[in-house]
Amino acid sequence: MPTKYIIDTHTHIGYWPTLSQTENNLVLSQKNHNINFSLVSFDDSEYRDETEYKLTKQVEGTKKALSFAKKYKNFGVLIWIRPHKENNWQDIEKLIIDNKDLIYGLKFHPACSKLKITNKKVTPYLKLAQKYDLPILVHTAMDQYSSIVYLEEVAKLYPKIKFIAAHMELYSTNQFTVKTMIKNPNIYCDTAWVKPRILKYLVKHNLMDRIMFGSDSPIDGQNTLDNIIYQKYFTNFAKLNNDDFAKIMYKNAMSVYKIKEENLQK
Repeated sequence: MPTKYIIDTHTHIGYWPTLSQTENNLVLSQKNHNINFSLVSFDDSEYRDETEYKLTKQVEGTKKALSFAKKYKNFGVLIWIRPHKENNWQDIEKLIIDNKDLIYGLKFHPACSKLKITNKKVTPYLKLAQKYDLPILVHTAMDQYSSIVYLEEVAKLYPKIKFIAAHMELYSTNQFTVKTMIKNPNIYCDTAWVKPRILKYLVKHNLMDRIMFGSDSPIDGQNTLDNIIYQKYFTNFAKLNNDDFAKIMYKNAMSVYKIKEENLQK
């Protein structure tokens, strides 16, 4: 069963192995899988063996993502924030003001930052998201920094911000994320590496308005979206009704990130 559009809300570019290679992989992957629009962040802030690896300043990384989005048109930008090493949130605010047509939200990766979202260093960015009504995509996983328990704590403090729990807590059964979403109406989720079987629980608890397709592409190269997990989403393996299928593949993303239909037709 086809869907009118597909929006991928979770993609990246970076230096692994080169910026041009990740850009090419992402563009080709999007084209090969009929993705109409993607949200992209620049993510070279990884840690490796307790040392910084190719740490890119958040302003520099955002500018590279903006340049990419301007070049290819059918991409929007999520600003990857790095509060563990930087406190120049005013510069990020200026980027938001100057690029309202390209910036759709923020992205935070607690594990890469080795910083819980509850840490006070993140507070200025939470206030920015609230001020400009920007959603925040947050990596969640079963590790010491990324538990959805921490995301829930912050979501309660900022009820006006829409938080998207990337991966629905990676390495888990995802069911605790469902329970957390039930209790917190401003917590959403994406499908990055989430097996489609969890959809039946979202349907059961009337949560299909709060899940969006996302892939982590091109983390496994140009063929990331060939993974059976994503092929099952594309083919509606879970046999969702037409409305729920459209919600997960593009309608919810349009609503949460304020993506205009004209952006899907470029």
